[in-house]
Amino acid sequence: MQIEDLVRARIRGVLGVPGIDGLVAAYFSPEGPFAGTSFDLVGENPPDLLTLDDLLATTLLDISWRPLAIRALLAGGDHVSAALTAIPADLDLWNADPDTLQAATALHRWLDDLPGVGPVTASKLLARKRPRLVPIHDEIVLRVLAPPKKQLWVTLAAALSESALRDEIEGLRPAGIDSPSLLRLLDVAIWTRHSRSRNARDARTAVGIPEPVITFAE
Repeated sequence: MQIEDLVRARIRGVLGVPGIDGLVAAYFSPEGPFAGTSFDLVGENPPDLLTLDDLLATTLLDISWRPLAIRALLAGGDHVSAALTAIPADLDLWNADPDTLQAATALHRWLDDLPGVGPVTASKLLARKRPRLVPIHDEIVLRVLAPPKKQLWVTLAAALSESALRDEIEGLRPAGIDSPSLLRLLDVAIWTRHSRSRNARDARTAVGIPEPVITFAE
């Protein structure tokens, strides 16, 4: 079995949890404690320019920015803008060519190297700027999907090349919620199902989803 087939099976394991659509809806409820659509919609988000609103949006996903990182981002604004210009804003991950993925990877590495940033925060910032192309990859997503080391983007792109799987993920979209990308819907489904946070546990209880017996794929 190819690794993308295993990742598809792991995704379907999350999608097949009874009530997972209600859990995703709870995440995007404006009355809920989660980032919801604010991550996508708060403030200004020009496609090829990094703004303070982008930094604010990422803090909604439980991260913080150190002063050195903020100053480095402000000083490197021209570099970030040039890098973003080389990455299409309207391209889905599963349609991306190697050059596009390489350009996104290079920017991710640059952000990763900033003081106190790291790969997770870098992915959250890029997911704000390129939501259709860059998946958020925190510890939960990596452990649930278990892709080969440092190959999440390529492996997930291959897995999502199956249109039926994309349709299943789109089926989680709550009525009237247009802004989250398919990648974001998948991230939310995985995170709300497996997160140990109090808010996620409370949401699972509210929609009647039991705690996972086996939390992560081996």
